[in-house]
Amino acid sequence: MSSSRRHHLKSLMLSIAKGLLEEEEMERERERSRYMAENCPTLSMPRTMQELQELCREIHHKIDVIDEERYDLELKVNKANKEIDDLKIKVQDLMGKFKKPVLRKVRMSADAMLKALLGSKHTVNLDLRANLKQVKKEVKEEDKELRDVGDWRKNIEDKSGMDGRKKMFEGEVTSDPTANMATEKRLSARRKHTLKSCMLGVATTLLEAESEKKAEEREKFLADKCPPLELPYSRDELVELCNKLHKEIDISEEERYSIEFKLNMVLNEVRDLNIKIVDLRGKFKRPRLKKVRMSADAMLKALLGSKHTVNMDLRANLKQVKKEVKEEDKQLRDVGDWRKNIEDKSDRKKMFDS
Repeated sequence: MSSSRRHHLKSLMLSIAKGLLEEEEMERERERSRYMAENCPTLSMPRTMQELQELCREIHHKIDVIDEERYDLELKVNKANKEIDDLKIKVQDLMGKFKKPVLRKVRMSADAMLKALLGSKHTVNLDLRANLKQVKKEVKEEDKELRDVGDWRKNIEDKSGMDGRKKMFEGEVTSDPTANMATEKRLSARRKHTLKSCMLGVATTLLEAESEKKAEEREKFLADKCPPLELPYSRDELVELCNKLHKEIDISEEERYSIEFKLNMVLNEVRDLNIKIVDLRGKFKRPRLKKVRMSADAMLKALLGSKHTVNMDLRANLKQVKKEVKEEDKQLRDVGDWRKNIEDKSDRKKMFDS
């Protein structure tokens, strides 16, 4: 495929994608207007004062309900966003953080590198060992002890007998004190149970504190958004209040619709990430099957039911095969007593004649 044709196909695909996005945006706007028309119809003002007061109370109650639902949806969106971040980290861990590029090995001296950077006119001789510090080699005590071992016969004589074994045992004990501490500090089953119960108690208290904090935040949010309603006494003020509350309910319904749409998008993203993780880990995990020893009669009884008793003889249809006796095996059986054969063959003349 030529580059011009590739460019033409790319432009066509982009134009089709742009048209699809515009159609999706228009469909979304139509759904939004339909939702607002259903949930927020045009306000019809009543004539009497009592009906106006009832209308104000009804609109105020609707605003309370919508704000509660909006708060719950915002919590769900925040929780889903955190889950998306965790799933993205999980996907990165499964795929690998980055792939190292394949680099070509190039052997080049420092002078050649400087000549390539500065140009052919600048000739620089670089001595990399000129500014190096002189460091004295430190001899470790272990190497010193290994060198000062001396004669191996003397060491064997020192470690032989009960005194030598005692010295070796004392040296091992003093060299590894952490192993003894690990064996001493093993937890018993009772201590494990008490620690587990303490951890569960701490976790329950933390969860209760977190739920109380969430309830306080919810009440604070609703108190800020929906203060208690104070009804005026004049008709004009009641009409103005009704119009104001109707505008507020329109705004809260729009926000609720946008948050609900965002929640659906976030949940779809969570589902896609979960599918991706399953694909990366493997399509399915084989279940662990238990080994069950069961006879053929018991299996048929389990399949057909307890009323049907079937005795299954697996050896009934087997063929009867006669065992063929080879001549070599017959000769070996007809050998007789080995002592008699040795006595008969002890005379070399008989063996030679035969």
